[in-house]
Amino acid sequence: MELGWAYPKRRELIDRLASNVSANQHKHPINFQNERTFFPIFKVEIGMPKYRLSNGRTQDAQEQYYTEKNLSEDYFERDLELEEVHEAQHGILKQQLKSSGIDLLDYFTKNKQEEPLILDNNGFVVNGNRRLCTMRELRQKDIVAGKQSPRFSHIEVIILPPCSEEDILALEGKLQITQDIKADYIWTAEGCMYRSLRDKKGFTTEKIASLYEGKKKEDVEELILLLTYVDQYLASRNIPKQYHRIQEDQLAFEAIVKGRKKLNDEDKKDIFQTIAFSVIEKPLTGMGRLYSFLPKIVDNIDAIIERAQQEFPPEEQMSIDDEDFDDGLLGGSDFELNLINLAQTLDKEENRENVVHITKDVIDAEDDRQQRFTVIQKIQRANSLLQDAVNMFDDDTEVVGIQSQLEAIETHIEELKGKLLNVAH
Repeated sequence: MELGWAYPKRRELIDRLASNVSANQHKHPINFQNERTFFPIFKVEIGMPKYRLSNGRTQDAQEQYYTEKNLSEDYFERDLELEEVHEAQHGILKQQLKSSGIDLLDYFTKNKQEEPLILDNNGFVVNGNRRLCTMRELRQKDIVAGKQSPRFSHIEVIILPPCSEEDILALEGKLQITQDIKADYIWTAEGCMYRSLRDKKGFTTEKIASLYEGKKKEDVEELILLLTYVDQYLASRNIPKQYHRIQEDQLAFEAIVKGRKKLNDEDKKDIFQTIAFSVIEKPLTGMGRLYSFLPKIVDNIDAIIERAQQEFPPEEQMSIDDEDFDDGLLGGSDFELNLINLAQTLDKEENRENVVHITKDVIDAEDDRQQRFTVIQKIQRANSLLQDAVNMFDDDTEVVGIQSQLEAIETHIEELKGKLLNVAH
């Protein structure tokens, strides 16, 4: 499978196509450089274009790839023409052909190409990388099957004029793909893309937001922050950059961010985060949605810490050097030192499951207490309302339905008395 012609050959074709545009040539409109422009459509061999390696949709998968294989962080940036890099990118794209309920292989098995790919002036695919990967896979399948006329020998493209990287990013952010084959960005890919633009391109978060329609500076910053805790979690579990493992946990990590902001004490923030990571890794039946359970950890953090200190007494806890602590290297009181030691102890792999059970026990006990308190509150409220009804009753009161309501109330009273007797015995 050919994954892009060599640059001189691409350059020669692009220059030739640009100089031979006919007056009646079909054109395709896009909003580019702040104006609506009609670009001529060309047919090129499917092996001609190269994938755009700076691809927002694949940013998280690229980070996972070079981390797992112990490659340099600039593996996908160092040489944009390198064949082995494009083979890696093709493999990443193949894993993303089914997204948001849309199966591109199935779609293009049944449909022809209806919208041209967008190439930059050097023959890299600005928009349509997954579609190109799909059509290449289907063509290869036809070739292997021995079909005389494999599909997608040629594809339709439009070619942008020479432009800046910022122009490309703006187009990527605002371009709308045909609804039938549109797929949303995966949240980790979106976060990795924003972080890469900030750290590698030097873009401010305000500038990044301006490139993507409907995004605010705060949206960009929050997603980058969220990714920070995701990376900490994955690294702490010895599975760095394996973002596919936490795709269903976005709301849980958002709860961690909110929970840390709610706590004022830095040591308690760390303990909360440590416990939250263990809950995400080893959730228990009965916890319900993690994004609803994690805020309860914040609300009960003192009780959980107290219970954990009983479960892991000081002699069993990891410890830091008291002398360093007292000398000001860490600064603080014995209480703070105990919390730091406790956080380290709770994060030990052999303790994580026990930590989750302790946390659930404390929260269940508090929920039970609240429920019992709620019962007496409701009875007091009902009694107060009945007293109001007695005081308001007079000769002009509408009496229709009152008898049936009183009978229902008497039934509920007898049921409550029965439950009370059962509890007493």
